[in-house]
Amino acid sequence: MSRRPNPLLEDFLDGNIPLPEIHWETVPRGVDPFVVWEGYDDCVEGWPPIWFPSHEPRSGRSYGEFERASLFDKDLVRILMAMHRWPLWGTPKQKKHAVAIALLQLYCELGNLCERV
Repeated sequence: MSRRPNPLLEDFLDGNIPLPEIHWETVPRGVDPFVVWEGYDDCVEGWPPIWFPSHEPRSGRSYGEFERASLFDKDLVRILMAMHRWPLWGTPKQKKHAVAIALLQLYCELGNLCERV
């Protein structure tokens, strides 16, 4: 059974579409956007990034593959909604840029580098 990426990542993973220009003053100190934007676990349904949690932080209970994919999807949708980009709209380039910013936000939230939206 082949694992498919989250549909929200479809345009984001397209190497023919450029990544957004980075405005370094808006990126938290110590965060490398390219680390955030690369490294997807293509052996797991939904292809969550390797930095996305694989277990529940409080209890330590491991997430199942599909639970993790679902949590990743819900977090991306939540952030895109806060950005007023849900449902995802625009050209493929605009979609890629919105998802790139949402991924940076999610990474920062998980690392307690910014407030949850």
